[in-house]
Amino acid sequence: MTSEILEKIGNYKKLFDKARILKAFDFVGEKYSALESKQTCHLHVLEILLPLKPDEDTIVAILLHDLFVMSVISEDTVADNFGPQVLEILNSLRKIYGLKYAENDKGTQVEVLRKMFMTLAKDVRVILIWLAHRLCMMQNSIQNMSPSDSYSFAKETMNVYVPIASRLGIYKIKIQLEDLAFKYLNPEEWERLTDQIKEFTESKGMPIEVIKQQLVSFLRARGIEAEIHGRIKNFYSIYTKLSKKGYVSLYDLYDFFAIRVILPEKENYDHLYAVLGLIHSEWKPISSRFKDYVAVPKPNGYRSLHTVVLGMGPKGFDKPVEIQIRDEKMHREAEYGIASHWLYKTKRSSSVEDLNRHVDWIRGLEQIHEFFGSESSDAMKEVEIDIFKDRIFVLTPRGEVKDLPVGSIPLDFAYAVHTDVGNHCISAKVNGVIVPLDYQLQNGDVVEIVLRNDAAPKVKWLSMVKSGFAKNKIKAWLGGQHKDKNLKNGRELLNVQLERLNKPPLDQNYSLLKDFGDANLTLAQREALLEEIGRGGKFATEVVKKIYPYEKILPEGMSAVKSAESALFSKKKKVSSTLPLEQQVVVGGQTGFPTKIAACCKPEIGQPIMGYVNSRGKRISIHKLNCPVVDTLNREKIIFAEWKGHEVVPSNSGFRVGIKLEVFSRVGLIQDIAAVMSKMKINILDIMIKRGNDKLHYDYFLLDMSDFEQFDELLNHLEDIEGVLKVVRADEVFKNNGL
Repeated sequence: MTSEILEKIGNYKKLFDKARILKAFDFVGEKYSALESKQTCHLHVLEILLPLKPDEDTIVAILLHDLFVMSVISEDTVADNFGPQVLEILNSLRKIYGLKYAENDKGTQVEVLRKMFMTLAKDVRVILIWLAHRLCMMQNSIQNMSPSDSYSFAKETMNVYVPIASRLGIYKIKIQLEDLAFKYLNPEEWERLTDQIKEFTESKGMPIEVIKQQLVSFLRARGIEAEIHGRIKNFYSIYTKLSKKGYVSLYDLYDFFAIRVILPEKENYDHLYAVLGLIHSEWKPISSRFKDYVAVPKPNGYRSLHTVVLGMGPKGFDKPVEIQIRDEKMHREAEYGIASHWLYKTKRSSSVEDLNRHVDWIRGLEQIHEFFGSESSDAMKEVEIDIFKDRIFVLTPRGEVKDLPVGSIPLDFAYAVHTDVGNHCISAKVNGVIVPLDYQLQNGDVVEIVLRNDAAPKVKWLSMVKSGFAKNKIKAWLGGQHKDKNLKNGRELLNVQLERLNKPPLDQNYSLLKDFGDANLTLAQREALLEEIGRGGKFATEVVKKIYPYEKILPEGMSAVKSAESALFSKKKKVSSTLPLEQQVVVGGQTGFPTKIAACCKPEIGQPIMGYVNSRGKRISIHKLNCPVVDTLNREKIIFAEWKGHEVVPSNSGFRVGIKLEVFSRVGLIQDIAAVMSKMKINILDIMIKRGNDKLHYDYFLLDMSDFEQFDELLNHLEDIEGVLKVVRADEVFKNNGL
């Protein structure tokens, strides 16, 4: 076996100290012979980690590991024969094994995990050996334990080892640990699932090979060469999906296996989306199952396009098929996670330095006792899932750790550093790359804030920042500014919102605000309203929604994806049609109010309706929801109404909106725009691009939106993209095309 291992090492490291490795093999062999032991775990651990291309110190530490932990060899022996680096790795491993884990004590679980990450911060190789050694034990030793010991061992594996492997993204090890732990924690479910998979395979025939060949032939015919892999998902993943969805049989679950399409690395990811489009053109996709982890990676860095299609596989196979599309680098990262940066280094710096650079964010976490300490009930509650679920930890360039809420942006970070840093922030660099101020920070990001003395907070920041601390600091600054400046800011902010919706800007007397809130505002009151907008007391978007009825803000005529007329109704009970319509109306959940059917729209039973309290408050007029008169009514007097004996099943379809982007064309711009829409879960129905002068283009998108807030948020994000000059509503273009 020694010669085979040396050959594998030579395949990825041409120049290595073969004599040193042989010395370690001989040294270990002599010690085990003297002990009359047939211990081989160190060789199994080496086999597990060899695909990660470990360095010489790691290989030697693996070989010496068991002997050192059992105190068969001393620290001096290790240092004298194999060097201080190997000794440091082994000492760290010994400290980890000294941690006490109490199965039913969440506090000790938190502390164990905290110390694991502290060790990881010093040398990630220690954690990799630690994980591989546990996998070796789960594969070869657990079956020799008593039932109670094997259960406790498996529980510890599931609660401590699996979360760390998952956090590092090393799925190659994680899924094996998970499945083996599941086998001993729930043997009955394990057996039942094993039998179901065997039965399904024998009765239906496993279609993976057929589907792989279909894809290979399909792509090759179009000049695309790709690696195609297929695999059954790991048992524990299948079990949790069945449990979560309430299924009892594997036949109810369609995604218990997956097909991977692995493409060559290129400068951008256009070829991934191109293959996705080709697959969707041949097989019908299930749109709700599409996941774009390329545009929006998972927190641990996982990237891939996931889609589910119908019609693939052998004749008679009627199950949907999950397909994952990624490039070679993404595949390496998916298999080995953080360790992939060690395996496939491209710079001249040492592999260990490359690897540790990617876990620098963990350094300094020992300072955050209030989060990891045993008194933190939130941390203890989440320990078995993800100890970093609701928080992220980012670094200043000097290595100081800042604890922020998930979803925080560079502005949150700037105010966490110091109020003056936030107030004078103009841009940010994350990991050395300039990013927009609304860029969502990730665990481990190194953030540098660019300042300018004359810079100042903007009102729009209030809708961008995540932390309450940052919002309070921004409001405090805005509230202290000069009235004229606030008035100007408010006018500009409101005009931006009006322009977005193709509405005319404010005139000199702000006439548009005269009837705001049905209050007949004076000029001074209108100016006060704009001043409040300018200092952040009110959002311009909220004011616009009150100026115009909600339905009118979005495209008229084409705004509803499914009109109110087509909303679904279901009978509660049969209602006599002989009663006058006024007596068949329920207002605000109550009957008996004096009502009148509006003559303007004459709603009938089964149509969505609303109530409007007249000016004297003596009668409620009943209108159709889409009655044109609704646009002219005081929205504060509109109340909910429905037909007695009918129940509206609300539609989640939202609104259909056309937008126009004025852009300077550049490589990757469409991808950046699509990434924003994908991240916000906005469906793109149609795209048109019109060329202007030179590089000036006009991009048109037809989108399905959930509500006006989402529409406004989208425009904010799009305007922050490099190359996007302006974004406005433009549904007329698509209406003219009959869409």
